[in-house]
This record gives sequence, structure tokens and C-alpha cells, in this order.
Amino acid sequence: MASSLIKSLALASIFVMAGCASPARVDQMTVFPESGIIRTVGNGPFRANVTVMDVTGGKETNPMWKSNVGGRDFEQALEASLKAAGLLAGNRQAGKYHLKADLSKMDQPFAGFDMTVTAAVRYELVEKSTGKSIFSKDIITPYTATVSDALMGMERLKIANEGAARSNINQFINEISVLNLPKISIKD
Repeated sequence: MASSLIKSLALASIFVMAGCASPARVDQMTVFPESGIIRTVGNGPFRANVTVMDVTGGKETNPMWKSNVGGRDFEQALEASLKAAGLLAGNRQAGKYHLKADLSKMDQPFAGFDMTVTAAVRYELVEKSTGKSIFSKDIITPYTATVSDALMGMERLKIANEGAARSNINQFINEISVLNLPKISIKD
């Protein structure tokens, strides 16, 4: 009797551990140029001139509930993506443009075979010398993870979270890479 109870508890704990939610991974939310989805930035005004100043929003993962994208993890993925695209300034004082991002919403399904997560992020790029907002936009991007991506629903949700965040960062980088700024004489 005692051994069957121990076996049952051991089996139950394996199912619980296998079903634990894990947070979105920074490396899977990061956009790299070799993926072919970031536009080439070239020598535009943002080249090595963007500083991430404030990232808000996101939600930490509760392992007993479901995967989420934490604010700090999103910030790290955003910085790594900007660096990979050649946009991130060497340090916080060097950047001519300050970036604020608010990960305001991650629409997630409760369950399903195909799981689509939609990320909504408000980006604002401010010129440091003037305090003028030169880009302010809500970017909303969906990403769908299918059963072929992962059999377990919790893993599919994590993949969809990561994909939605990565797509969102990618769209932001692509939009500012073609942004035309008025010719301004800024004295250093």
C-alpha cells in the first residue's frame, strides 16, 4: 500500500514538473541580422545612437500557471536586438536618441492546438538634445505556434510569446530604419 502511494506521488510530481510553465527566453525574443528579417540600417542617424532608457510592462511567469514575457527579459531582448542591428549606443550617455518601450499587452489563448499570441508595445524615441519625440507608435504583432513547433501546450505558448515579442521588436527596428529625420544641425 505504502509503495503504491509513493509511486503515485512520484508519478504525480513528474506530471506537475512536466507541466510547469517557463518564461520566454531572451535569446528567442532577440532579432539577429542573420535571420534575414532585420533591414540593413546602414549609416543612418540611429546607427550606434539609440539608448534604451525605460522599459515598462510585461508580466513575470508563474510556473504553476502559464508562460509570460517579463519586462526585464523584454528589455534585454530589445537591447540585444538593437545591438545586433548596429543601433545601440556604446553606453547610456553616448546615445543621441532615448528609447522608451511599454509592453502593454500580450494577448494569449487559454488553450488550443495552434496558439496565437499578440504583443502590443508602445515605442517612443526621443531626441536627447531637444527632448522632442521623433517616433511614437503602438506596434501590434501576432505570432502563431503550432503543434509541429511543440507537442506540449505550455511550450507552444512560450514559443508563441517569444515569437510575438521578436516580431514586435523586428517591426520596430524596420520602421525606424527607414524613418526620415529632418536635417538638423546638432552641435556636439
